[in-house]
Amino acid sequence: YTKTNGEWQTGKSYYHGTTKDTDDPGQKVLRAIDYQTGRIVWELPQTGEAESWGGVLGTAGGLVFFNEDGGALLAVDASTGRPLWHFQASANWKSSPMTYSFDGTQYVTVAAGPSIIAFALVP
Repeated sequence: YTKTNGEWQTGKSYYHGTTKDTDDPGQKVLRAIDYQTGRIVWELPQTGEAESWGGVLGTAGGLVFFNEDGGALLAVDASTGRPLWHFQASANWKSSPMTYSFDGTQYVTVAAGPSIIAFALVP
């Protein structure tokens, strides 16, 4: 994204900024950044073409879930970035992982194409 100047108008939605295409195909990287120092704690390069739209889900249990451009849903250790689990869905992700609890069980779910896939988290 690149910065552009825009004028704020009270009572109206504000959308501003622009993207800039380059000849470089890009590289998507999942990073943990120390918010106090700005230091990169760990990073995990992604596979695929850097075209998924999903975000990242962090849990109180120290897991980070995200959709990789290679079509997999992954869980990594939040403190180290070490991959712990993956599910290859071969999906073009357009949503972020979500979590909910039902009958005492915690689930992670994500939309994969026309389907919604849910996984139970086992303590």
